[in-house]
Amino acid sequence: MPVSKLKNLVLLVLLLANLALLALLVPDRLSQSREDAALRQSLCDLYAGQQVSLDPGVVPDTVTIYALELAEDPDAAAAAAAALLGQELTLDNSSRFQSVYRSGSGQCVISRSGAFRASLEGRPEVRDLAKDAGKTLRAMGFQYSSLTGPQRLRAGFYTLTAAQTVLGVPVFSQGLTLTYANDRLVQLEGVFYTGAGTLTRISDQPCISAADALVAFLSARIDLGWVGSAVTGMTQGYVRSETAGASVHLTPIWRLETDTGSFDINGITGEVTARASDA
Repeated sequence: MPVSKLKNLVLLVLLLANLALLALLVPDRLSQSREDAALRQSLCDLYAGQQVSLDPGVVPDTVTIYALELAEDPDAAAAAAAALLGQELTLDNSSRFQSVYRSGSGQCVISRSGAFRASLEGRPEVRDLAKDAGKTLRAMGFQYSSLTGPQRLRAGFYTLTAAQTVLGVPVFSQGLTLTYANDRLVQLEGVFYTGAGTLTRISDQPCISAADALVAFLSARIDLGWVGSAVTGMTQGYVRSETAGASVHLTPIWRLETDTGSFDINGITGEVTARASDA
């Protein structure tokens, strides 16, 4: 048999094999989709029975995430500083908990706790602040899903803010705020966990599902003193948990937005607490 016909035969066999696999997967996906839709509707019915409004579109898919410890990563911190200050930088006035980088382009202070501040000089003028901010954050190794801004502070001064993501989900912190003066980046300040690339799972228990979190909130609403009538949003993410040492621990949570405040549901214990800003 000619080589060309043999190749075509092999391709045909592979195509048929892929079609067979697809035929097996599609019914499973459709079945899972129907089950998810039914679960969402059941949750909405449960809430409606308690005179609380919950739209099925508010309930997101659950991502399998775990409690994490972020290791100290001096190389990542130095790379972030170099992205802002250039490669000719010095490390001085540093300690176990904080690193201070300097160059002719400014200064960058990075804390192991996540606190981050950079003051910059001589940056080039840019036309598109959002594009420049995104490019800068990526060069620093700062993973994020969206930028907020530009927001005008005063004449010639604008800020943009991005929340860090870890394993594809947001870290609920103040994020990093970039300040531009006369179209030049002059400052970055906020929270940046430079050790996010070096993760250790510290729990074998995954984050509870969105359904479990909604049930936990409904069960706790009376003790919380919640008098709202609707759940308006729900997001899975991480918060930093307080530890005795200097290491950074991230705990998975569900953040619930309602018409009268927002609440955090611990993804490991199911404990529901009102956010400090709303308490």
